[in-house]
Amino acid sequence: MFPYKRLHEIFDYISNHHYISATKLSTLLHITERTIRSDILAINDILKSYGASILLKRKAGYYLAIHNQQLYQTFLNNLNQSQKETLELDSSEDRMKYILNTLLYSHDYILLDDLADSVFISKNTLQNYLKTIKAILPQYALEYITKTNHGVKIIGNEDNKRKCLINNVLSHDFQNYITGFTKEEYTLFDGIQLDYIKGIVMKYLKKYEIKTDDFNLKNLIIHFALMISRIQNDDYINIDNSIIISEDMNDFIYYLCLELSEHFHITISEGEKKYIYLHLVANTHIHSHDINNEYIQETIIHLLDMIYCDYHFDLRKDEILLKDLFNHFKSILTTKAYSINKRNPLLNTIKTNFPLAYEITYTSASQIFNQEPYILTEDEIGYVSLHIGAAIERCFSGMIQRKNAILICGSGQATTRMLEARLNGFFQDKIKIVNKVSYNEFTSYTPAHLKYVDFAISTIPLKSDIIPTITVDFSLNNQDIEAITKFISHISSDKMQKTEKFFENDLFLRLDHINNKESLLQQMCQLLMNKQFVDKDFYEGVMKRESLANTNMNETFAIPHPIENWSTETKVVVAIMDKPLLWNKKDSVQIVFLLAIKQGDQLDIEHLYDLFIEIVNNTKLQQSIIHSYSFDDFMKNLYQYFQ
Repeated sequence: MFPYKRLHEIFDYISNHHYISATKLSTLLHITERTIRSDILAINDILKSYGASILLKRKAGYYLAIHNQQLYQTFLNNLNQSQKETLELDSSEDRMKYILNTLLYSHDYILLDDLADSVFISKNTLQNYLKTIKAILPQYALEYITKTNHGVKIIGNEDNKRKCLINNVLSHDFQNYITGFTKEEYTLFDGIQLDYIKGIVMKYLKKYEIKTDDFNLKNLIIHFALMISRIQNDDYINIDNSIIISEDMNDFIYYLCLELSEHFHITISEGEKKYIYLHLVANTHIHSHDINNEYIQETIIHLLDMIYCDYHFDLRKDEILLKDLFNHFKSILTTKAYSINKRNPLLNTIKTNFPLAYEITYTSASQIFNQEPYILTEDEIGYVSLHIGAAIERCFSGMIQRKNAILICGSGQATTRMLEARLNGFFQDKIKIVNKVSYNEFTSYTPAHLKYVDFAISTIPLKSDIIPTITVDFSLNNQDIEAITKFISHISSDKMQKTEKFFENDLFLRLDHINNKESLLQQMCQLLMNKQFVDKDFYEGVMKRESLANTNMNETFAIPHPIENWSTETKVVVAIMDKPLLWNKKDSVQIVFLLAIKQGDQLDIEHLYDLFIEIVNNTKLQQSIIHSYSFDDFMKNLYQYFQ
C-alpha cells in the first residue's frame, strides 16, 4: 500500500492520535516538517481512493478523517496484507537500489526531478547516488545516458541488466536469503508469486532427480522471478545460438516453461529457455557432457602435488577430497564454458576463518588455472578452499565420536564438508555426524527419520519439536564451540607454547612513523636477512604475493608472505604502528605479521594460522597488541589471552 516504511510510520502516528502536530512528528521521525508535509501529501494520494484523508486543524495538528467506513475498512485489510511488501527507503543504500531498479526497468528517459521526488531527496543528494550508480555500470557493459530536457536512462544488453539487478538491487544476506522471501523480494517482484515459483521449481527438480542445495534453489527462484518480471516489462534475452540445451534437460525446461507461461500469461522465447538452462547449470548438479573428465583428474593431481611440494600437506590419498574436488571442478568448468561467474556469499567468512586453507588454495590454484577461460575468481577459489581446508582438518583429526548428530547446511556440499571437518576436529571423541541434509529436507522430517539422532547442528536458525537443535556459523567460531559444549575450552593452554617459538625480540618493530607498505616490508625482510633466515630474494617473493591479492585479514591486521616457502626456520616478524598504514586502495592496518615459513613445517603453519584466527576474531586482543610498546609487552598480552 505505502511505497516505503516512513509513510506507514506517519500514518500510524496520526491514526493512533486524536491530533498530532508536525513538530511532534518531526521529532519522532527525525525529519524536517517540510518532509512531513510532503509525505502527508503522498499518503493522501493513496487514502483518497479509500474514503479517508489526513487533515490539518490549526493549533491542534493533523488528524485522520474517515469519509466512507466501508472503503476505509478495505484499505485497512489491504494494508495488513501488504505489510510484507513495503519497501524500506530509510538508508542511502536502500534509496540507491530503488533508483537503480527504476532506471533498469525504464525504457524512456527519466527526469532528475522525478527520480529525486520518488525517494524524497534533493537533486544534490540524487547526484551522489547517480555517481555511485555510474561507477557500477561499466562492470556490466551498461551505459548511463543523459539527454537535455529529457533526463537519464541506462542502456545495454538485457542479460547484463539482469546481472546488474541481481548483484546490486537484491540483498544476499546468507541466512535470510535461504530461509524464505524478504520484504524486499516481495516488493521488487510485486505481482509475481514467489512461493508459487518455488513450488513449481521444486516439483520439477524432484521429478527429474536433479539435486541442488538451499542457496542454489533460492538462486533459481529469484532468477526465474526476474525473468518473468522482465518479460512482463517487455525486456527479453536475445538468443545465443552457441548455447545448446542438453537433450536430458529439454523435457524439464519445456514443462517448466509451459506452467510458468500459462500461470503468468507470458511467452517464454527460445532465448529465455537458454537463460533458464544456464541457471540450471550454474545452480544444480547437472554438468555439460563436453567436459573432459581426464583433464579434471589430471588437474586435481597437479593441484594436490603442488600443495604437497609447497606446504607438505599430503592430501593426495584423501578419497573424500578427490571425489569432492572432481565434482566441484566439473561444476566450475561447466559454468566457465558458459561464461557464468557465481558469487560466493561466504567468501569473507572463508578468508577470515580459514586463512590457511584459502592461502594454500589461492597460491596453488592461481598457478594451475592460469589461462582463459579457466582462470578462477576469488569466489570460486573460496569454494575450493573449503574442500582443501576440510581435508587439512582430517589430517589432524581422529574419527572416534560419541553423540549422533544431524548436520543442516543450506549452502552446498563444500560448506557442509568444511563444517563437518571442523566439528570432527574439535569434537572427535564426542560427536558422530550421521547425516547431512538441507534446510528443506529437514523441515519435512518426521520423528521416525530422527529416531537415532541425539541433536541437530544447523547453520540456519530453526526450531524443532522433535530433537534439540543448535545454530552455528559454518566457520564454527569460538562462541559456537562453547555453545556446543561447555566442557571444551576455546583455547588450550599449550597453544601459546606451540606458537611462542616463532617470535623473537630481534624480529619485533614498534613504529611511530612509516612512509608506505613497501618501506615497511623492506624493513621487516631485512630483519630476517640479518638473522640469515632468508636471502635477498625474499622481499621480491613477498611483493609478488602482494600483487596477486590483498593479505590483510581485516581493517587492522595483515599477514604478508611470499608465494613459496624460503626460510631456514619458521619465524614471524611483528610490526605494530602507532597510526594505521594504508595497505591497499581501501584498507589500512596497524598490526603486520610477516611470515617466513620453512618448507615442510605444516604443523607449525597450522598452529600459526590458529593464532591468526584468534587475533582476527577478537577485537580486544587486537587492541592489546596495538598497545604493546615492547616485545615483552607483546608476548605478555598474547599469554594473558591464551591462559
